[in-house]
Amino acid sequence: STQSTGRMKVVLLLGLVALSSSLLVNKNVKRTVDLTTQLAKTKAVVDVENAGPGSANVYEIAVDSISVDNLSYIAVTQAGIKLSLKKVSDGLYEATLSGALTAGATTSLTVEMSFTHVLEPFPKAINQPDNQLVRMHSNAYFYSPYDTTSQTSTFKLGTSKIESFTPRLPSKKDGSSVVYGPYSGISAKTSAKVTVHFENNAPFLTIRSLKRDIEVSHWGNVAVEEHYEMTHTGAKLKSQFSRLDFQRNPIGAPTAIKSFRTVLPASSRDVYYRDDIGNISTSNLRETDDANELEIRPRFPLFGGWNTKYYIGYNVPSYEMLGSNGNNYKLELPFVDHTYDNMVVDSARLRVILPEGCSDFEVVYPDFEITREPDEVVKTYLDTFGRPVLIFNAKNLEESHIQNIEIYYQFNSLMLYREPLLVVNAFLIFFVIVIIVVRLDFSIAVDEDSEARQRVSYLVEELYNLVNKIKNTVSDEYVELLKGARSSKDLKAFKSSKKELEVLYKQLLDECSSVSKKIVAFAPTLTDRVAELTRREGERKSIISSVSALADKVQADKISRSAYESQEGPLLSKLYAAQSNIEDALAVL
Repeated sequence: STQSTGRMKVVLLLGLVALSSSLLVNKNVKRTVDLTTQLAKTKAVVDVENAGPGSANVYEIAVDSISVDNLSYIAVTQAGIKLSLKKVSDGLYEATLSGALTAGATTSLTVEMSFTHVLEPFPKAINQPDNQLVRMHSNAYFYSPYDTTSQTSTFKLGTSKIESFTPRLPSKKDGSSVVYGPYSGISAKTSAKVTVHFENNAPFLTIRSLKRDIEVSHWGNVAVEEHYEMTHTGAKLKSQFSRLDFQRNPIGAPTAIKSFRTVLPASSRDVYYRDDIGNISTSNLRETDDANELEIRPRFPLFGGWNTKYYIGYNVPSYEMLGSNGNNYKLELPFVDHTYDNMVVDSARLRVILPEGCSDFEVVYPDFEITREPDEVVKTYLDTFGRPVLIFNAKNLEESHIQNIEIYYQFNSLMLYREPLLVVNAFLIFFVIVIIVVRLDFSIAVDEDSEARQRVSYLVEELYNLVNKIKNTVSDEYVELLKGARSSKDLKAFKSSKKELEVLYKQLLDECSSVSKKIVAFAPTLTDRVAELTRREGERKSIISSVSALADKVQADKISRSAYESQEGPLLSKLYAAQSNIEDALAVL
């Protein structure tokens, strides 16, 4: 049948692949294991020969079971070109060669791996001034699914203080390195467990949790905020921490982590470094042409087993990460960034918050395993249906994973003006409501007493203005008229001025009388006070008449200078006293 024929083809194909694989031979392997930091970085230069009759297109890489769970990064290059790598199963990968390896041909491959948490502090607890000793369990051989003709493994320790290493002839200590080999005729998947015990005071700092939030704005800004939970995973502090000893001799605590350097984009601005307490002022930002370097200095030095939590944030121009072609957009950003040298990240979570209205997402992942959670929606200011949030997770990362993730999406450019229009409409509606409210009368019934009080208040104010006008334009002018009569004998001008004052005075008195009657009509309780004001005004009228008569005598030279002076002073004093009494009566009213 068709199904059975298909199965036979698959089996035959798998058999051919297996046959092709078995014909590859590692002619020579030079393997270097770098243990100078908290990471174990292996680099194996493998000369591969195709000893079979057919060509080979793939090369398999196997990871020893001793450290397969700690594998963080793996890469294979051929002549400087990074090869495509596919994970077949846990601990087994296939690299696609840049070209078919024909029968009898050889090629050189470079296999690089990084392992986390394989360096074990031993002893597990030390005193504050002690150096840290670590040990690593590894394989003296290059673990491979192929036979190996010749190989050498060199463990670089970065120190000559080597406590011990497992002897396996031939092996030797060579300065700050331990060399195993050369070994010949090693069969496929052969293991030879060895342990290296040595001094390592490198920072053993692990990011237990990294939560990275990227908020994209099409108005020209991308906001980045990163939350860190860190642990010093080196040897724990056996005794109690002595701040005095540490301050006296900071280098006397070789395993303490006092600060580290975080690299930010060169265009980053508005950088902040905070924790739950608040801003941490011990940080220092150094700007260079290529990047901004932020010196992170925790509130306290970190010893083995100690934890710290903090978060940093900054803004970058959107053109650094965002590109567009019409309504099609591309966001490209690193999944993780450089937190410190030789960093280890146990768990990383990336949240990308895109503008409201984005849709049709497509993601291009870097060449390591990333899982995507269901999208979420978050609402912030001026949002109506919320902003889409894309969430990604990854585990067991290190510096080699600083690779870009690309997110493609669509966004209608007209949506960019939606929020400004919302603000304009909100203000427009607000002002329309205010205009309507101030023009409406929400009172249930007319308050006659309140209206009467308002009218009386208005009439009293009008009366006050009239009385003041009499003082300023009549009373004071009569005084000036009296003084002018002494200096000028222009009878015609004198009579004209006097006539105008008499007419104005009579008009103002009539208006005062009319307003007073209205006040009494609306507020009968004010009758006595209005009468008192009227009486006081009558006194002033009488005095003004006396001033006018004296001015007539002076103008007609019917009074001597001494008689004038004896009458002027008392008369003006009476006038000023009358005006003061009128002001008091007004105040009572």
